[in-house]
Amino acid sequence: MEVQVRPKLTSKTVLIAICVTVLFMAGTLKSREDYMRSLPVFKHYKCMLCHTSATPASSSDLNAFGVDFEKNGYVWNNALAIKDSDGDGFLNGIELGDDEGDGTPEIGFERSNPGDRFNTPSSIDRGTWGILKSLFED
Repeated sequence: MEVQVRPKLTSKTVLIAICVTVLFMAGTLKSREDYMRSLPVFKHYKCMLCHTSATPASSSDLNAFGVDFEKNGYVWNNALAIKDSDGDGFLNGIELGDDEGDGTPEIGFERSNPGDRFNTPSSIDRGTWGILKSLFED
């Protein structure tokens, strides 16, 4: 009868495995933050700009805009701004508040989500709404 010897799992081995996992996860999260920062604005929708979930587990859950952003090399430019990724009739640049795609938003927030065809820009932006609201205050 042959006795099988299992390698001993030491605390050093466990610690190394944990460190490798943490570094891998941190790199993945960091790269996604860098991707978001390359967009003109991402304050409201954050991960949902490119993903179908607010807490994406992988890049396999990309929405239509996320797919186009990935195909564009994760670069925001005029080519991506003039596309209508989600097919809602509004260009990505209009939805993200950067009509020209030059990286400088005309407004400091997204008008709508370019990856969700049911989420479209309001005809009245937040700044205009504030002005209108102030006209009716006592």
